[in-house]
Amino acid sequence: MKRLLLLLLISFECFAQINPGGARQIALSRSNIASNDDVFSLFNNPAGLSFINSRELGVYYSPAPFELKELSNAFGVYCEPTEYGNFSGGFSIYGFELYKETQLALGYGRRVSNNFFVGITTIYRNISIKNYGSKGVFLFNLGAIAKINEKFGFGFAAENITRTTVNKESNQIPTVFWIGGYAKFVKELTFNLALQKELEQNPSIRIGAEYQLLDFIQLRFGVSDEPRTYSTGLGIIYEFLQFDYAFSSHPDLGSTHQFGIILRLAKN
Repeated sequence: MKRLLLLLLISFECFAQINPGGARQIALSRSNIASNDDVFSLFNNPAGLSFINSRELGVYYSPAPFELKELSNAFGVYCEPTEYGNFSGGFSIYGFELYKETQLALGYGRRVSNNFFVGITTIYRNISIKNYGSKGVFLFNLGAIAKINEKFGFGFAAENITRTTVNKESNQIPTVFWIGGYAKFVKELTFNLALQKELEQNPSIRIGAEYQLLDFIQLRFGVSDEPRTYSTGLGIIYEFLQFDYAFSSHPDLGSTHQFGIILRLAKN
């Protein structure tokens, strides 16, 4: 019971209000703010939607984080590329009967120039607490990615830029800023570095690496501070299908597993 209460306290104030997106992002400790290029960019850096060239459908699921099914969470996302930019929609579900969050999201990413990309996500978030009712709010995320060349790039993202709250208390839904970059010193290996700064909280440094072991296997590693967490995972890519797995650890909560699938469908 004591562990459950700790988990609920943390989830109310932190976990449920962070958009982890896909298993790939978690395996990299969300360090790839500048190299996000799949459909889960909708919930991370929407500028990454600009890099998608085919229809993508993604599903993420964590059935029992830290061995508690009450904290289960799931994401579903879709992206449709067009000549006017890439449009995306998605949803997420988190929690159980005492506390639940659901999100509906619409995103748009566009190439502004050969090396500069921007994106925006509009989110409707509904928070439901048993015996206290529920309330829905709108919030907005922005993102940008700049590629210097094929080896280096930078990214920026801002979550809840309107500082939307559920009631009158500030920072109930955090406003978070991200800045980071990536480097490819060799073709098979990508290093990611990001700095996360939530208003009224200490900054957090995120470091990650993604290694193309074989044509169809990617290995991923990540670490962050505030709090100190470690993560690892892999991606298996076969033609139009990508399977992602992530394992992450938390200093107070222990370890947990996440799974994701991405389908890439050719445009008609």
